[in-house]
Parts: sequence; C-alpha cells; structure tokens
Amino acid sequence: MPVLGKIIAAWMRMGIYPRLFTPIFFLIVAVSGVRYKLLLESESHSANARYQAEAQQLGKYLAATLQPIAGERDVAAIEAILAGALPLNPDLAAIRWDCPKKHLLVRAEAAQPAQYPAWFPAVTGLDALHSAFPVALAGGKGGTLALHFTPVRAINRIWDSLRKQAGISAVSVLLIYLLLGLILAANRQMLRRLAQAADSFRHGDYGARMRVDGTPEARALAHTFNNMAGEVQTLVASLRASERDLGKQLAQTVRMQSALQQMSWQNYHDVLTGLPNRSALAARFEQELFLARERQRLLAVCLIDLDHFQRVNERFGAESGDEILKQVAARLHGFARQNHYSARLGGDEFVMLLSGQSETAAIEEIVAQLLRELSRPYQCDGLALTLSVSAGVAVYAGRATSTETLLRHADHAVYQAKLTGRNTYHFFDAELDEEVRTHHNQRTDIRAALLGGELRLHYQPKVNMRAGDIVGMEALLRWQHPRRGVLEPAHFLPAVGDTDLIIDIGEWVLRQALWQMQRWTASGRHWVVSVNIAARHLQQAGFVARLKAILAEFPGVRAEMLELEVLESSALGDIEHVRRVMTACQALGVTFALDDFGTGYSSMSYLKRLPADILKIDQSFVRNMLSDEEDLHLVSAVIGLAKSFHLKVIAEGVETVEHGSRLMQLGCDLAQGYGIARPMPADAVLQWAADYSQAPAWRAAALSAA
Repeated sequence: MPVLGKIIAAWMRMGIYPRLFTPIFFLIVAVSGVRYKLLLESESHSANARYQAEAQQLGKYLAATLQPIAGERDVAAIEAILAGALPLNPDLAAIRWDCPKKHLLVRAEAAQPAQYPAWFPAVTGLDALHSAFPVALAGGKGGTLALHFTPVRAINRIWDSLRKQAGISAVSVLLIYLLLGLILAANRQMLRRLAQAADSFRHGDYGARMRVDGTPEARALAHTFNNMAGEVQTLVASLRASERDLGKQLAQTVRMQSALQQMSWQNYHDVLTGLPNRSALAARFEQELFLARERQRLLAVCLIDLDHFQRVNERFGAESGDEILKQVAARLHGFARQNHYSARLGGDEFVMLLSGQSETAAIEEIVAQLLRELSRPYQCDGLALTLSVSAGVAVYAGRATSTETLLRHADHAVYQAKLTGRNTYHFFDAELDEEVRTHHNQRTDIRAALLGGELRLHYQPKVNMRAGDIVGMEALLRWQHPRRGVLEPAHFLPAVGDTDLIIDIGEWVLRQALWQMQRWTASGRHWVVSVNIAARHLQQAGFVARLKAILAEFPGVRAEMLELEVLESSALGDIEHVRRVMTACQALGVTFALDDFGTGYSSMSYLKRLPADILKIDQSFVRNMLSDEEDLHLVSAVIGLAKSFHLKVIAEGVETVEHGSRLMQLGCDLAQGYGIARPMPADAVLQWAADYSQAPAWRAAALSAA
C-alpha cells in the first residue's frame, strides 16, 4: 500500500498531458483486448473448420482406398497404404485398422512442433480429433478405420496470425506514443520557456521576452507574451513614476498629519506626564456629571497636591522633580484604569474623577487606597524618596451644581487638608469649610476667571525717545471682573503667586501675546512684546520645553520678538537654576529683561550672574527723580551700570516730557509710562501707533546732541 500511495502521488504531480497517457494506454489495452478476442474467435473457428474438414476428407479417402484390398491377406500392402497416408495431413498422428483377422497401427514418425505456449490451446478451443470410418468387406464382414489427429498445425497457424497482428499493433502503439511524446515534448519546451520568461518578469526583469520560433502555436504564444510584457513594462514604469510622486505626497501628508496630531495631542494632554490636561478634563468632567445625573450615582472629584514638592526641586533639581511628577502620573493612570479618570492641572496638582459609586463610604475607601499608592517611595537619583500627598474631595450627590463648583469645592477641601497637617484627605462640607471658602475664595475666583475667559491683556507702548520710534509693547494682565470692573494685577495676582495657578495664567498670557504678535506681524508691525513671568512659573520644571512648544504653536512669530520680564527677586531662590533657564531660553532667541531693577538688596551681586539683555529702571525711582536727588543718583547709577555690562536699559514710569528729557541727558533713550501712553486694549494699539509723534522737546534734544 505505501508503494501504491507513492505511485499515485507521483502520478498526481505530473501534468495533465502526461497523465493522459495512462487512460490512453488503458483504452488501447481495452480495444486491443476486444479486437484480439474477436480475432482469436475468428481464427479458431476457421482453423477448426479446416482442421475437421481435412480430417473428414482424408478419412473418406483412405476408407475408399482400403475397401478393394481389405479382404486380401496382403498385410504389407495395407500397411503401405496406411503409412503412405500419414504425410498427406501433418495433423495426422496415428492410423488404426481393425478387421476380424487383422489389427494394424501406424504412427507418424515425428510430431508437428508446437510454436505456441502451453496455455494457448485451451484459449483456442481446438482438441485432438478421433475419427472412425466403417469399411464393408466381402462376405458381409466389415472393418473399422480409425484416424487420430492433433491440432498442432492449426494452433500454430492461429498463433502465428495473432503474433503478426500483435506485432503490427505494437508498432502502431509505439508510433502513436512516439508522436504524442514529441507533441508533449514540444509543448513542455514551450511552457518551460514561458515559465522562465514569466519567472524573470516576476522577479523584476521587465525586459524579459520569449524567443519567437518553433511551432505556430509556440510563435503565437511568444507574440502574445511579448506584447503583454511590453504593455506591463510600460505600465510598471508609469506606476513607478506615480509611486515616486505619491510617495513624496504621502510623506508630506504624513508629516503634516503627524504635526497636526502632535498639536492636537498637546492641546489635550500634559506634555511632561502625558496625562489629560485641564482642557481635556473640562470635557470629560461635563460628560461624567451628565452620566451621574442620568444614572443617579455619586461623582467624586479628588484634587491631589504633593506636599512640599518645591523642596524636591530645590534639593535634587528640576529634572529630578520632573521625573517624580512622571512617576506620580504613572501611578494615577494605573490606579484609574477604565473605572476612573485622571488629569494634571499643572505643577504638582492632579485631579481624579471617581464615577459610578453608590455611597460615600466607597469613595472614602478608594481615596484612602489612592493615597496609600501615592505614598509609596519614588525613585529619585537612585534614592528612594518618600512624599506625602494631600487630597481634597468634593462629591456630587444629585443636587444642582456645575463642574466649576465641584472643582472649587475640591480645591477648598485640599486646602483644608493641608491646614490640618497634610498627608491626609478632606471631604468638602459647606458648614465646616466656611472659613476655608472665606480665605480661599479669591484664588478660586481667579481660577474661574481663567476658565471663564474673564482675563484680558492690555498693551503699553515702549518708545525710543531720541529716534521717535515705537520699539515694542509690554503685555499687562487685567481682570474684567463681572462686578468690580477692570482690575490690575496687584489686586489679584498676589493671592495665587505661590500656587501653580500662576503657571496656568502665565501660559495663557504667553499664548495671548504671541497670538496678538502674529496679527501685528501680518499687518507689518514687527514689535517686540514683553511678558512678565512669575518666579514660580520661571522655576517650574520643564519651563523651557513648555515655552518652546508654545512658540511652535505660532509659526508666524519669531522667538526674537518675545521678551520675558522677570523680577530680580525671582532668582534669589535658586540663582543657578534660573541662570540655566534663561540661557536655554536665549538659545531659542528669546530675550530677558530684569524688571524693577534697583529695588532688591542683592541687585549688584546678582547682575553679573544673570544673563539678562535689558535692565528696567523701576518706576518708583523714575517718578521722583526730578524732585528727589537720591532717586536721580540711583537712576544715573543704574544707567551707568547697564552700559558697563553692555546691556540695554529702559525706564518705566515716564509720566511727563521732562522725565524723558532728563533720562535722555543721562543716556537712557528707551522709555514707557503714562507720559507716552497708558496701557490699552489690543484693538486700540494700531490707531495709537498711527497717531503717535515724537515730543518736540525730545526731538530738539536729539538734534542738539547730534
């Protein structure tokens, strides 16, 4: 069976044409079997008839010959007649004569040689023949002539006829198979050449062609293949050209899509930690609040603040602080999974929305687990650092409220948690937290103002008094309070100066200023705009990366057009860190102005360590310089100090033309103040710039100096 299986498998692997040989062979065998069966029957019948006829004829002849002499006593004559009859028929094997007084038996000396195989006689149906003929004798007596015949000669004739026919058939079959083999060989050669050309074509040789020769079929196939190959080669060349063009377009599209995705991701995610940012939180918060109302479930807002995180930055540096924030974010993300939602508000403040809870006890258990998770040691510069966490929780329990209110309540609660010793959590309660709201409402209102779009930017021009040019603008923050009107920064920024909210406000100011600069640039006004940066914002981990990302949002504004103003007191906490931040920002093209210079006790010792580009003389000195000798000397000293350090100097608080003239005499040409222009909304700046003209006294001073 295994051998038969291998034969069948080999037969199945052959092509259709070689496999046709098998049924053709069996067909020939079947036809030949029928043919030879009929031929055998015909030859056997003919031979048998002839065999018996010859035997009958010989018997009658001998009987007639023996009758006249059978009665004589000459035995020798009778035996001679019998012996003479043996050659008359080669099939005759023996003759027997029986009469009352004589019995003779004559046998043939040599039997007819058989030319056929031993099995063949049985197929023919011819057997030995025994014939008896009675012979009448004188006196009323009679004798019997018996003849014994063997069919060897008849069978030999049948066998010879069949053998000749078999030879003719074999030659015919061989010729048929030879012709089929030649046709098959030609066909296989044609297919092999086609396969070789197709294989070369498939492997990239589009110039491959078939040789046009051989049979008409082979030539027709070669022509067809060559025509097809030529068309495919032309098409491939066209496709490759299109592919190159498409590849360029696709690469450009991918780059644009990647940039858009990056911008979209940055709009809704915190760059440092990868968590959702305040914008993403606002959208998810509204959705969760709606679901809580619909399903009548509790929704808890957990505001998380790291205790004394600033000490980590001071001790280990901003990069280590960033790494800690990433680890905190990773734990929050892992804790939230699919059930809750975590986000970063800014700095070391995070939020987690706990949804789908049925009772407050379950929320307390989750918050306790979360604080335990966040209290595990963190890896910082190869050390295990333990930080505590304060959390405030506000719960929506079906009463009418808003996301802003819940977030404000959670802010009150975290503040209360810090007041009670930190490293704990506190649930907001309206009665117990009345004092917290009293002390903390302004900070919450400022956050709401930021989220509600109540903050504005006004711009105060800076001019070169000697040249009469407008050299830039200072962006000044204002709060359009719904009840108290327009408030200046001194009325609200001190309340948030030591919180991370000042960072969010600072980034909002940067974006608004850059957006306005882009509009002015498009209208042909290339003004440098200065923005005040708070100390906490400047010392924030990742400040440079965030600034770079914000600048990238406004490609129409060159970094050289942005000027950051920092108070000299901002650098007192970590002078080396501030110096590195300023240097990195200057590498981007951003310039720095040291604001309120002269008011700090350490100004002289720190000046050479801070890579500032501009010194700003505080308005308190400039305002009284015309009447106070000491202020005049101080202004003069600052101007001289700036020149010695090769720094630009600008005076703020120029309220009159006389102030400007005196500053020009001292060597300070750049100024800003109410005597030039008050801070104004952005919509009024272009009209003011169109109407601005240099004060005559300043023009005269410039001409006299020339």
